[in-house]
Amino acid sequence: MATTTTSTDGRRANGHQRVEHAFAHDELSYDADRKVEGCVKASFFFRKLPDVSYEHFEKHWSTVHADLTVAGKPFSEYNCIRYVQQSMPPDVRARLERIGQHPMPFDGCSIIWFRTWDDYERFFSQHAYTAVADDCRHFMDRSSLTVYAGHDLIIFGKGIPGVDENDGIQVPNTRE
Repeated sequence: MATTTTSTDGRRANGHQRVEHAFAHDELSYDADRKVEGCVKASFFFRKLPDVSYEHFEKHWSTVHADLTVAGKPFSEYNCIRYVQQSMPPDVRARLERIGQHPMPFDGCSIIWFRTWDDYERFFSQHAYTAVADDCRHFMDRSSLTVYAGHDLIIFGKGIPGVDENDGIQVPNTRE
């Protein structure tokens, strides 16, 4: 079923409405095939507990919690192929604000890649995952946990061998 959207001039349209555009890259044109990768990439955004220091948050998360995650049976059993932690220390937050950007209201983001949606669902529904979830009480405000998950569409750069099936544009066609 097509969704109804409103265009910038106030007219209503069903589905996508093309705008006039001279594409610099044929690979990005309206008629080009979209090559969405099969790997599921999930980002888990969260805040630290209000009564823990940023130092404790980052240290515990990157040591004990990381070890529990990777050493757990579900990690290998359900095809986790990458686990990355990304934190936003107070100095980075201040730097973003100085240049007029609005940082997300989170202190950390765990990014986990899975081969399939079935692997993702099985990973998070296993009792073996309980030890990892229980450890969150030492550093994470679980009520703040927000998830964003989907598949990549590689626009620019090489795909990761053994994970991605496609590459993006390798050399930008810049307009002067």
